[in-house]
Amino acid sequence: MNIEKSLWSSHGDNISLSVPFTKVNREKRTVSGFATLDNVDQTGDVVTAEASLKAFEGFRGNLREMHQSIAVGKVVSFKPETYYDQKSQAFYNGVYVTSYISKGAQDTWEKVLDGTLSGFSIGGKIKESDNEVNKATGEAVRFIKDYDLVELSIVDSPANELCNIFSIEKIIIPA
Repeated sequence: MNIEKSLWSSHGDNISLSVPFTKVNREKRTVSGFATLDNVDQTGDVVTAEASLKAFEGFRGNLREMHQSIAVGKVVSFKPETYYDQKSQAFYNGVYVTSYISKGAQDTWEKVLDGTLSGFSIGGKIKESDNEVNKATGEAVRFIKDYDLVELSIVDSPANELCNIFSIEKIIIPA
């Protein structure tokens, strides 16, 4: 698995993170990949892996397309997982998810298969955070330690800079 680029964003008490899929299973209509990682984002925030795991534990599991209010599937599993970034030679922790795309969302599924939708994006409400100074850069970093996960979406342009390009594995069913 290769992660080349990802982005995070935060606005006040709201956070958003997008991450691409690592696996597509045509037979089961599932997509898998990191929903979160604890790298420093573009705005100087870090969402801790512990906060993300807790947020997923309390999440209803509805899956949306492009942050719209219509459900297109559901999260079927999630687990804590570690990723090693070869470029920075650093390990990052996060939440790896597998989500099912509903048969009633055929347009969404077709967009997954043709690569139009290629990543996950979380949205949430920050409940607790602390600021620290990054010793290497001297810049302030906000560590998000608790949040409510409001949504998980599949998106066309994942926003987490570390995780923008994943190889997508497609399982081809023999004819």
